[in-house]
Amino acid sequence: MASLSYLVRLLLLCPFILSSFIVFSQEKTKKVINIEHADVLRSNQGTKENIRRLIGNVELSHKNILMFCDSVWFYSEKNMVDAFSNVHIISNDTVHIKADFINYNGETEIAHARRNVELTDPSITLTTDSLDFDMKTDIGYYEDGGKIVDSTNTLTSIIGRYYSQKNEVFFTNSVKLVNDDYQMFTDTMTYNTNTETATFSGETTILGDSTNIYSTDGWFNTQTNETSLGKNSTIRRGNTQIQANNLFYNDTKNEGYASGSVIINDFANNMIVMGNKAEYDDFDEYALVTDSAVWVQYYEEDSLFLHADTLYTIPDTSAVDAKLLITYHDVRFYRKDIQGLGDSLVYYTKDSTIQLFNDPVLWSMENQMTADFIEFKNNTTKPSEVYLTNNSFIIQEVDSSKHNQIKGKDMVGYIRDQQLYQIDVNGNGQSIYYPADDKELIGVNKAESSNIVIYLSENRINRITFKGNPTGVMNPLMDVVPEDTMLEGFNWRQSDRPRNKHDIFDIQSDTSKTINLPNPTLKKELPAIKKAKRDFNSDFKKIE
Repeated sequence: MASLSYLVRLLLLCPFILSSFIVFSQEKTKKVINIEHADVLRSNQGTKENIRRLIGNVELSHKNILMFCDSVWFYSEKNMVDAFSNVHIISNDTVHIKADFINYNGETEIAHARRNVELTDPSITLTTDSLDFDMKTDIGYYEDGGKIVDSTNTLTSIIGRYYSQKNEVFFTNSVKLVNDDYQMFTDTMTYNTNTETATFSGETTILGDSTNIYSTDGWFNTQTNETSLGKNSTIRRGNTQIQANNLFYNDTKNEGYASGSVIINDFANNMIVMGNKAEYDDFDEYALVTDSAVWVQYYEEDSLFLHADTLYTIPDTSAVDAKLLITYHDVRFYRKDIQGLGDSLVYYTKDSTIQLFNDPVLWSMENQMTADFIEFKNNTTKPSEVYLTNNSFIIQEVDSSKHNQIKGKDMVGYIRDQQLYQIDVNGNGQSIYYPADDKELIGVNKAESSNIVIYLSENRINRITFKGNPTGVMNPLMDVVPEDTMLEGFNWRQSDRPRNKHDIFDIQSDTSKTINLPNPTLKKELPAIKKAKRDFNSDFKKIE
């Protein structure tokens, strides 16, 4: 009875034992590299046990891969093969690896491909002399130089790692990207094979037919020709170069945005525009700069520094390579020989002409000039000329309580060797003048005439010539009353005068500061720039 009972229990357990054995056998078979075909199979002929030699049209399979080659050493105990000649692995029906030799380990599922290696998937072709590929993660890597080619780009590096599932390639060490329009050189790059976008870090140079880019951080979309750059970035196109902490540039449209310590250098016109926000367009050749905006016209002997709320540069169609600088709201500028301020200013690079609008003031040495409109022509053939239009007024300080004054409808001043030496007053001329004898003041000359010519020596009034029928009086200093010392409209504004290049800011500002902006990679215009463009359009109509 005991033996019968034991037999019954054993029979009842048999289905479970058999089921477990089948499952175990299936799992083991799934892990083992399977021989699907070979023209010749040899084993145990002068070799260690469990080593087989497969020759001719060899076909192997393992999990989701197939392998084809001319011959194989099959190490069954290690579940590993050495495949030789015309080796071809297909993984997941998408990744193809070809090489002269491949070692494949079924336990680690890593293939070591050597000599004339080529990996292809639907988007790229990778060639190298040595490639390791992990079939579990679909990641391949090389460390002795490799090249990847897609529909438009060729990328090379010493070290590379290919993430098939992410459609990404990581490159480092002597990285180079080449296409029909650009060449890129960098040390570290991640490349997305779907979007064909290169993200880089470290010193990077992008060279095009007409555009050169340098940066240490950013990305470049080779399909759309859009570039987003981080700190220490520079774009050079023709005679224009722009630097900023953040740059976005579309080379197809030739336009971009910049923020943070923006510097635009126009080499053809010897001018620099700086600020913390900028928009620029190479097709239309304009640049719009706001936030601590500064313009510099540089010369060998001196430079002019200007600040305004908004700076706008556009082409001057009347001359080749010439530009118009249009500035508005709280304009202030400084050069050693001339300073000024106003609400709006236009500068012509072709002849260095400055036009000031809306309550302008111009200072030249000891002379203060005001009018409704001022134009300063910096002629290449001396003298330079200053035109004062409507309500013209020139004031010259004699001492803290005395001022020479000239007033009229319109005036023209002539400057030579940085000194004002003649002033022509046209219409409603009036003057108050303190003549001197051996540098001693002898009185006050107050006169009126339709037209007056004033001659100056060393920026001081030397003599006055009246045209027409002048009227006037000369009074000794002791007989002068206060009402005879000032013409109507007198306004001595020396406290407003910029004394150096830093004084162009009403409140001292740091143009190198970086401000927080919306993401500069956005294609939408920055709100501040859009407002500045609207202001520019309305103000420029007033100027015209």
